[in-house]
Amino acid sequence: MRHTLLILAMLLSGCTAVEPDSRPAFVLDASKPFVIEFGRGSGWHGLDVVKISKTGSVELHRTENRPNAETATLQLSAADVKKVVDQLNSCQLTSLGRSYSDPGVQDGTQWILWIQQSASEKSVYFNNAFPAPINAFAGGLDAVLQNAGLSNVSWTPIPKQQGIDQQKALWARIQPAK
Repeated sequence: MRHTLLILAMLLSGCTAVEPDSRPAFVLDASKPFVIEFGRGSGWHGLDVVKISKTGSVELHRTENRPNAETATLQLSAADVKKVVDQLNSCQLTSLGRSYSDPGVQDGTQWILWIQQSASEKSVYFNNAFPAPINAFAGGLDAVLQNAGLSNVSWTPIPKQQGIDQQKALWARIQPAK
């Protein structure tokens, strides 16, 4: 019921099309191993991806509108990891639908969120439609990354194809199960 009400609220807030998700919602536990992967950009120009694990290890990849891909790392404190997990849970991201899209926009901006902990997994595709919970999470995540030193990381160029290959797994996670 809560899942249905959340999707209905998002439809009323301007999301044009929502694909429901039959997978059960779960609460991410910061004390157990997990991976959060969040890509923002476009299918055409590439995604900038943040990948966070329980240890606080952050892998950053950026390719959007760049001749080459770049990668960097960052280390979050235990308190920062808890902030990210708390933000994810308070936004109820595992209760979101499978995809949100605005069919009235061609090209535009795409985001992908993937969360995995043990057997629990959630992936959400945002195609020019960004409901309030994902925007709140993105803002909170950006603040944590900035406070952890994002502006001071050393970006290392990697071949563009390597960056594209890295993104393929994230894009594959939004495909329907077979």
